Amino acid sequence: MTDKKVLRVVGCIVRHNANILMLFRTKKETDPSLWGIPGGKVEAGETDDQAIARELFEETGIKSEVSQFRRLGELPIEYPNMTVVFPVFELHVNQRPSIVLQPREHVDYKWMTAEQILAHADLMQDVDVIIKTFTLNK
Repeated sequence: MTDKKVLRVVGCIVRHNANILMLFRTKKETDPSLWGIPGGKVEAGETDDQAIARELFEETGIKSEVSQFRRLGELPIEYPNMTVVFPVFELHVNQRPSIVLQPREHVDYKWMTAEQILAHADLMQDVDVIIKTFTLNK
């Protein structure tokens, strides 16, 4: 019996008032043509906090200090060959920032309410669980 690989992948719920920033993946990326929150893999030697600040900047151009993020919790996501540990952070912005997408990864973005997100059929795996767990009834 072999142990499952464990991968840490961070995500961030970026809020402006009642809206959440959602990114639309390119056709060539993992989870193609689906909506998701900003995030990505934690690199070797990085903390979760450092990883989310880096990923958010790389994917959107939003530059934030580690201290501005609030950790909401984490979700384990089980796959047949691995477990993904998914720490979820939140960042509140007072004004809608200019978004600069990483064109290799994302082709569009929208600010949506939690209800609008949950109404979408084209969501990355477990985005609905993340939104329900960390945004509704909070």
